[in-house]
Formats: sequence, structure tokens, C-alpha cells
Amino acid sequence: MEREVTVPSTSLAQAEGLAIRSGELIAVIAGALGFTILLWNHERVDGWWPAALVFGAVAVAPLLLRALQAQLPENRLLRFVADFGPIVYIVGLYLHLNPVLDAVNLPIADDWLVRLDQQVFGLQPSIWLDRNLPLWAFDLFLGAYTTYFVWPALLGLVLWFKRKEVQFDEWVTALMFFYAVNYAFYALVPAMGPRYFQAAYFDGPVPGMWFANQLDLMFRDSPLARDCFPSGHTGISLLVLGYAWKEERKFFWAVLPVIVCLIIGTLAGRFHYGIDLIAALPLTVTSLAVAAALKRRLPEGVVVARASTWRRARALVRGEG
Repeated sequence: MEREVTVPSTSLAQAEGLAIRSGELIAVIAGALGFTILLWNHERVDGWWPAALVFGAVAVAPLLLRALQAQLPENRLLRFVADFGPIVYIVGLYLHLNPVLDAVNLPIADDWLVRLDQQVFGLQPSIWLDRNLPLWAFDLFLGAYTTYFVWPALLGLVLWFKRKEVQFDEWVTALMFFYAVNYAFYALVPAMGPRYFQAAYFDGPVPGMWFANQLDLMFRDSPLARDCFPSGHTGISLLVLGYAWKEERKFFWAVLPVIVCLIIGTLAGRFHYGIDLIAALPLTVTSLAVAAALKRRLPEGVVVARASTWRRARALVRGEG
């Protein structure tokens, strides 16, 4: 059953001065941490400074956007940009993770993950699927896999345009927490996945009747090749289902078949080991719990400057006091 929510007549920034949401706070911390890691290790990491600029930008962008919104509290377009900023932060951090992984510099963990798969499943899931699925199934599963970014963004849009402000902020917080921890695990447990580490066991690109092999070749141009554990595609997809079940039940039923195929596609497309999918589940549950706890603890976000302080600062800038 969907929760009813009363949307305040004024925005958070308008009511409190300068404030950022709990999900944006996670982005600020993640950006600052990545920037610090790169700066500390810059002498031994090639191409560190473009990534450092991006991480630094993520650390300050939420503050700048909310400060601008505090100046123009009635501008709905500006509020939309600020509210959906975390999606840009997530993509920007992912595209520049390689230097961070190089800085942490831990050994590839594929051997360990392969052994875990063998112990848990008694086989290698991607290899088994490659030899047992009909050709059309690869097109179905990889086609669903390509919709990964659509569902979290679409759920956010549904909540935002329904003016479910509390739920929207909680959803963004869950997303940011999941991605921040997920990216940290990529550095702590770097793994290439079956498509590279077990390439000798496959006859060539992912087979298919129509387009699966072209999609497989396209995904090999990904900017990051050590992003297996845990499976972000699985975890975020489960996060979408979990939060949609809680807040948007019709959305849940509409996307469920595609998301099930998407999760199977992580294995059929040779992107992940089976243990990667299992490891995603506790991170998903934790992300939902942390987001709910932060929304209870910080219902108005993190207030950087109260309205009175904000007004005094603007007066000083304008030379009025």
C-alpha cells in the first residue's frame, strides 16, 4: 500500500536556507574520498588528474546546486537539475574509477570468485548457460540487460512528478549508498568476470539469433573492466523492485519481467560470476535500510546554513550590512 505524503509548499532550500539531501551527502563523501585517494597516490597512477577533477567536482556540485536553488527557490527546472544531480554523479564516478582502482592496487580476485562459484553451484554459471540456452534466449537476456539504467531513473521520475518528495529523497539516498559501496567493492575485490577471465571456455562472442553478439562486442568497450563484485546490475535491479513494491506497486509489476531477464543477462552475457549476484542482495537490503534510517534521522536533509545565516551572507555580498 502506497504511503501518503504531504509535500511542503516551500522547497527545503527555501525553508531552511542552504541544505543538501542525505543522498547528496553520500555523493560529497564519496567524491572527497576518491579525490583524496588519487591525490595521495598521484605519483604512481597514470591519468590521475582528470579523474581527480571529476571526483572533486562531485564533492562540491551538490553544495553549489543547492546554493543556487536557495537563491532561486521557485525555479522548478533548477530544482529538477539539483534533485537528479546524483544520477550524473553516479555516471561520472563510474567512468573515472580506473585510476582509483589503480591507486588501491589490489590483485585480481577472479580465481577466488571462480572457486566460490564452483563450491556454491557445482559449476560455472556463465559457461553452463552458454552451452545450454537456445540462441533466441541470449537476445532476450542481453536486450533486457541494456535497459539497466532506465528503471532506476524512471522510478525516480515517477516519484518526482507525483510530488512524493519524501519518497524521492529516500530513493535517491538508497541509490547513492548502493553505488558508493559498490564502487568501493570494485576497488577492494577487483575482478574481470567470465567474459575475460574464462574466455578460453567460450567459442567466441555471445551467440544469438539477431543482435546478442553485437551487444557483447559493444560492451567490451566499457571504460571499466574490473567491476564484477558485487553485481551492480543485479543489486540496483533488486533495489528498483524493492522500492517499487513499497511505493509504486503498479511500476513493480510492469518492470518485473524485464528485470528478471536483466538479472539472468548478467550471467548469460558473461559479465558476472554467480557469487556476484548473491553478494548484491545484502547490499541491496542494507541500502534500503540505510536510506530509510537517514530519512528518519535527517528528514530535512543536512542544513549547511540556516535561513537567517543565508540572508546575512547575501546581505554582506550585496554590501547591505
